[in-house]
Amino acid sequence: MMSFSPRFSDCHYDCLPTVEPQPARPLQPLWQYVMTLCCAAILGLASGNANAGFTGKDGDQEWIFSGGKGIGSALIQQRSNAGADMLGANWSYQFYDYPSSHRLQWWAQVSYSHMRINHRGEKQKQQIWELKPVLRWYPQRQAKGLFGEVGVGAAYLTERSFGNIDLSTNLNFSLHFGSGYTLNNGHTLSVRYSHFSNGYTNTPNPGFDFASLNWHAKF
Repeated sequence: MMSFSPRFSDCHYDCLPTVEPQPARPLQPLWQYVMTLCCAAILGLASGNANAGFTGKDGDQEWIFSGGKGIGSALIQQRSNAGADMLGANWSYQFYDYPSSHRLQWWAQVSYSHMRINHRGEKQKQQIWELKPVLRWYPQRQAKGLFGEVGVGAAYLTERSFGNIDLSTNLNFSLHFGSGYTLNNGHTLSVRYSHFSNGYTNTPNPGFDFASLNWHAKF
């Protein structure tokens, strides 16, 4: 009886073909996904506005004047800038209002914030520019009384190092949560928590936060 031996019986690993590892395909940066979603949402709103018999009240504008403080690491950011002072001004334009039983409003907002801190005997300054859409929700039919809002967009911070925080990028995501009260004349008082970070598109990513009290003057 003939005996068969397996192929390459006398072959060791050195004679086997080698396969070069392929470089991992880089993931699309997070900010590209966010900007794509924002653009899709705005286009969807514009399409609905054109096709659904828009009856909402758009075109309102606000000047928002802010004063606030840096906060510690109790929430999202990893270090504290609690000794920082902040003054800011924002311009908001209401570009869509849902004509429904619960009042939902979309605002486009441009913001400027100036911060300063005395860190280890050195006076430091930080300037923040923001551009973002803001969704505001009133629990009652009319746009007055209590409301909540959230905004997500982009921000440019002029300084990477400020107090105890060292950012790796100047361009960051901008996120805020807020609540407030709108008077019958349309003017509003609100409080906000604002967060800035690069979404781990670069490291380190300690985050940068402040809280503010805001007066909205409608015109």
